[in-house]
Amino acid sequence: MSDWYYARGGQQSGPVSFQQLQQLARSGGLVAADDLVWTATMKDWTPAGQVPDLFGSARIAPAAAATDFANPYAPPHSGWSEAPAASGALQEIVPGSEPIEVAACVKRGFELTTRNFGVILLVGLTYVGVTMAVSVVLGLLDMALGFGSVHSTQWSTGSGSHGAGYQQNSSPLSFIASQVLSSFLTLGVTRIGLNLVSGRQVSVGMLFGEGRKLLRALGGTILFVLMVGCGMVLLIVPGIYLALRFGQFLPAIVDRDLGILPAFAYSSTLTTNNRFNLFLLALLAMAITFAGLLACGIGLIFAVPVVWLSYLVAYRWMQYGHRAALP
Repeated sequence: MSDWYYARGGQQSGPVSFQQLQQLARSGGLVAADDLVWTATMKDWTPAGQVPDLFGSARIAPAAAATDFANPYAPPHSGWSEAPAASGALQEIVPGSEPIEVAACVKRGFELTTRNFGVILLVGLTYVGVTMAVSVVLGLLDMALGFGSVHSTQWSTGSGSHGAGYQQNSSPLSFIASQVLSSFLTLGVTRIGLNLVSGRQVSVGMLFGEGRKLLRALGGTILFVLMVGCGMVLLIVPGIYLALRFGQFLPAIVDRDLGILPAFAYSSTLTTNNRFNLFLLALLAMAITFAGLLACGIGLIFAVPVVWLSYLVAYRWMQYGHRAALP
């Protein structure tokens, strides 16, 4: 169930459930015309009286929602207010009103990769270096504590020669630690990518700057994997649909600092009229990745950032329209 927030006299409160919000409304704790409410599926704070079923059959005339970023009622937002060219700051569009164009997203992803390849490569090397270093440390701890398992391996060659070696399987604790580290670094990578797409400054240090969102990312990832996995069991198509509908939850957590369920709700709203185009983008992303593999694997150094940034351009496009794909 979505979390709701309400504001009275300049003071913001919440989160509360919709049932609690209804109780406040019925007990006089909310004033239909004066107090504001917000949940993840709303673009801006809205007068309480405009929310269906909050005051029963009571309604008030539509009023302008608060959109000033300096307003104390300003809802969580991405903060991307850079003005492209002379067109003014980007404003969010109605979800689905400007469906993404797959080719334009990939083209912009390619341009961003070319322009920022140096910093992208440095971030990638740091990511791999940290992951490998932690993996070595965890392996040594497993050996020292006697966790995991070690078994011998044998192989043969066409010439008839044989060889043997040993392979260590990591312990469950090491596996969990590796997944936590991966989620932590992925949050930083997502922040860096969003900043690149938005034309904002980036640094390698951002890779380690989203730690306070880690628990939400872990919880959301577990929920997403279970959801999509169950959908895949049901003849695959439902799993694909769920992945396309809720796949923007992680950028939403990073970009808007949302909780798990609000992030899923935001992704569901954001992908309206865009799920088929996102599917086409996924197919094209697989083709680009495969092309990188054909180049002896070296092409992945360029292909992976193109795919990564193309997805984040699509995310911005769904928020702000086609102008998000412009230089």
